[in-house]
Amino acid sequence: MNNITPMFTNNTAINSIRDNGYGQADFDIETAPLVYQAHDWGIPFPSSKSVIYRTDTGEELGVHGHGYKAVAPKHMIDVTRSILERSGLQLNNMQEIIRTSHNGARTFVQYRLPEHTYRTPDGDCAALSLLSISSFDGTWPFMISAAAIQQACTNLQVFVSGEVAVYKAKHTRSLNIEHGGRAITKALEVFEKERELWAEWSNKQVTDQQAFVFFCKSLKANKALELIADGGTPETALHDMPRRNKSLEFIWAKYVGVYKTRLGSNFWAVYNAMTDWSTHAETSRESSMHNIAAIQNQRQQTVRSAFTNQRIQLVA
Repeated sequence: MNNITPMFTNNTAINSIRDNGYGQADFDIETAPLVYQAHDWGIPFPSSKSVIYRTDTGEELGVHGHGYKAVAPKHMIDVTRSILERSGLQLNNMQEIIRTSHNGARTFVQYRLPEHTYRTPDGDCAALSLLSISSFDGTWPFMISAAAIQQACTNLQVFVSGEVAVYKAKHTRSLNIEHGGRAITKALEVFEKERELWAEWSNKQVTDQQAFVFFCKSLKANKALELIADGGTPETALHDMPRRNKSLEFIWAKYVGVYKTRLGSNFWAVYNAMTDWSTHAETSRESSMHNIAAIQNQRQQTVRSAFTNQRIQLVA
């Protein structure tokens, strides 16, 4: 009897994930030429655009020019699984979470890798996480990025230390989602840099005013900034704003009531308050609950921009 060695060490773990299927993303897509109908004459006019639709429901997912390259959700998942299979990462007990929103127009897939878990500056543990997203409605490009899940609070800690943590590409004819493998294969290297950054932030002291201004700039809460510039405090600024900013209120309450108390008045606490909001804050509209993946991704991009944009970096 011949002993056959699996081609990839992660073959068993990935096959277990494959057996679970595609969840909400288990549908196929097709494209069809878009035709305009003249109301007066009833004559169809061809256009230069095509419509992408679901074959199971017939629902329209997006309209694009002929240069647009659609990425079917199942294909994106298959490619990501294959990249993980040959990545060298430890995939035992890996979780794959598949979500779609806007009737399937947007797909969000998260991989949690508990075998790659490290200590955070406050003694908690954070496990490596990988995110893969794409859309048909023009909202998102195709993107693969690395992050971490914190154990105690389950915050998704968005990585901000380098571009290697993210692969992003528009849906053009040159798109090759296999190129996203670099963000995956470099994930552990980026995680180590991120841990060093977290340690630095834990020693970077901030005042309440500095923290609040950072939150305001991150959310583009310009009215609150004006009130602070006129001599207001964070509490009076929140009270005196003509319209409530629930996101700013949530982040400030988490910073003052949870993270500042637990972690101290430092930039690590500021970061945790932001990632708590991007991970856990409820949406204001009931209809938004069906699109929670899209909302969380948008918030994560806000966090990443806030902590990589030098114009709004805190200077202790």
